[in-house]
Amino acid sequence: MHFQFAIATRKKIADKISKLSIEQLNKIPTGCNNNIAWQLGHLVVSSEILCYHRTGIQPDKEIDLADKYRNGSRPESFIEQSEIDDLLKRFLNSYEAILEDYNKGIFKNITPYTTHTFGVEMTTIEEVFSVCSHHDVIHAGQISIMERMI
Repeated sequence: MHFQFAIATRKKIADKISKLSIEQLNKIPTGCNNNIAWQLGHLVVSSEILCYHRTGIQPDKEIDLADKYRNGSRPESFIEQSEIDDLLKRFLNSYEAILEDYNKGIFKNITPYTTHTFGVEMTTIEEVFSVCSHHDVIHAGQISIMERMI
């Protein structure tokens, strides 16, 4: 799988986010429905939801803040620095945890599913992880645009 590319992409996104103030992270640019802080949270929970819930591997796994950042949600309040710090840590560590589980073989038999974003059925964890990585890149672009707008 393309873990090295995905991990490097996440490091670049985290570096960009780490350089912004808490006010910049929380500002919703004109014409947007969310902010950079929400984008970060969304990336964190989406990969965990896709790899564990949607595959049927661990459908009952608790994913902290999933409702707050899942697809279709939006920022409801100011996101504090402590939450940003926790999200950044999860963001940088979650792919390593997924890789560890991959190497243990827990993803051998997944339940196939189709995402709303791409509309393509995924039948292997390699396909799921590829979608996660592409999803990160899409949101990296959105974060870059928002950064210029704030």
